[in-house]
Formats: sequence, structure tokens, C-alpha cells
Amino acid sequence: MRQIIGTTLIVALAAAALIGVAPPANAAASGTIAVQLATPDGTPIRLADVELAAIGTDAVVGTATSDVDGTATFAGIPAPDTVTVTTRQLPPRGTDTYAPGLRSDIAVRGGTTVAVTVPLVRGATVQGGVIGPSGPAAGRLMYAWNEDTSQVFRTTSDSAGRYRFLGLSTGQYRIEAYASGTASPAVWKTRVYQQRGTLPASQVTLSQHYAHSDYDLAVFANTASRTPSPQLSGASVVVTEATSGASFSTRFSTLLDDEQTAQFQIPSGQYVVELRTMATTTTPSRVLWLGRPGGVYRYVTDRAQAVPVRVVFGGFNGWGGTVPEVASR
Repeated sequence: MRQIIGTTLIVALAAAALIGVAPPANAAASGTIAVQLATPDGTPIRLADVELAAIGTDAVVGTATSDVDGTATFAGIPAPDTVTVTTRQLPPRGTDTYAPGLRSDIAVRGGTTVAVTVPLVRGATVQGGVIGPSGPAAGRLMYAWNEDTSQVFRTTSDSAGRYRFLGLSTGQYRIEAYASGTASPAVWKTRVYQQRGTLPASQVTLSQHYAHSDYDLAVFANTASRTPSPQLSGASVVVTEATSGASFSTRFSTLLDDEQTAQFQIPSGQYVVELRTMATTTTPSRVLWLGRPGGVYRYVTDRAQAVPVRVVFGGFNGWGGTVPEVASR
């Protein structure tokens, strides 16, 4: 099974990469940062070959790699400046792989050396599998995007369609499986936590997902109040071709959210969308259909009001709407 370690994608870092690493300034106008990788309580972590970047106000002002003692030095940093030091790549250590580390607001002054620690904690693991039309989807490009921090982790599925992300930091992740450079990705979500004190990092195994290649239908549903809904989390979606009667089904993510999306690989045609919500302690499960009363797409309780939606080969087809509120028992 292939594994990948996350790379911290920060807007400033991406922009700075285009600018390039700033040339060393003369000694009188430059400073130095001495870095020690450490646990949150300051205990040194002797981890070699960790790539780090020093990001100034406008550019990457230095790069370094930790030695066997987990230390690294950035010399010749243009000063004065306020710098952020972040890890770029962390060596794999199985489920003990560290999450990306960062230390910000480091004041650098000319002719001085400032010593800092970059804290590291064990990161979360997310693994699962993807399948395609003919079986396991090998070599699929996989992304895990942290929607809270904009960090992006990458990997590819192995010959059995399995994938594993290691060293994830805390956050809600959007997992994407790409079939090609033009087709829309298969998408699902999960939330994980890095190590928190004595609490271990999350280890999540997602159910097998279908990674489509040529046909694409995305069905979404949102709450009218835009508040997270347990009725939508884990709800099932069934699409039925109006002429042939062929049906395809999947489920929304179980993550609590105010909007959910499901994706299908299905032939072109006209499809009736059916949504089966989850029962809660205060509300019953319901069967709803996507309709268009008053010219606005939303889910309705009357099957006779269902309006088939069009799916076209090779194109993006997104359909959905608001779910009507239901009174508590």
C-alpha cells in the first residue's frame, strides 16, 4: 500500500514559491534561526531529513533539512523580518508519522541568532479503497484537503485500489479521487484529530468508494436553515432512469454538515432523484424526491412532483436543492 506524508500548503508559501528563495543578504543585514524539532513540552525530537522552510513577509527566505539531532539552521535571513518556520516533508514512521509542524511570529534581527522549537505531534491516519468500472482503481491520484487549514496531502492508490494518508493534522478533510485531468473527482469527507495530549491521533478507515471515469452526476441536498443536519448525514440517494428503470444508489457522508453531496458514474439519461433521510431521536426518516415547484429545485414529499434531471455523457451534471423542515416529535 502506498503511503504519503502531507505537505503544508499555505497561501504565503505557494506565492513565495513563485517568487523563489531570496538571495542571501550581507552579514550586517541578516540574521539566523536555529531550529530544534520538539514535542509540545519542548523535549527534543531527534528526527533527521525533515525539510523545513522559513517564510518571511513576502517570500521564502530560507530552506533547511534537519540533522540526526533534529536540528536545522537558517542563515543569511534578510533582517529585520517576522518569519514563520514550517515543515515541508516528514519522513514516514507508520501510524507514528508526525503531523506538519509550524512556528510563527519569529522576530529576526541583523547580526543575531534566534533559537526556536518547532513542535510536532503524531498525525492522524485515513485509509480506504477506490474501485472503477472494471475493478480496483489502481494509480488514482488522491488528495486530502484540510478545509480548516488549507493543508493538502497527496497519494496514489495501489494495485488493489487501496490508499493511505499519514500524518494528517486536525481538521475536516475533503478526500478526492481523480480519474483523469478532466473528469470531476469522486469526493467524500471525514474529520480527524492529531494527537492531543494523552489522546492518540485518529485512525479512520473509510468505506470503499467508486471513482468514476466518464459519466458524472453530483446530487446535493442542504438544509433550509443552513445548520448541520443529522437527517442528511448518512442519508441514502437513489437515482432511477425514467425510461429504463435502472437504479443506482449511494450514501451521503456521515459527517455532520449542512450540505451533503453524492456522486455517481451512470449512463446518460433522465433520472428521478430520491432521497431517504436518516431517522433521529426527534424526527422520523423520510422519503423525498427532487422536484421543481414554482420553478425552484428542492426536495418534495409528493412523488408525483418529482422532476427527472438530465445526465449527459462526459459533462458535469449537478442537481439538488433544499430539504423541507420537519417538526420534532
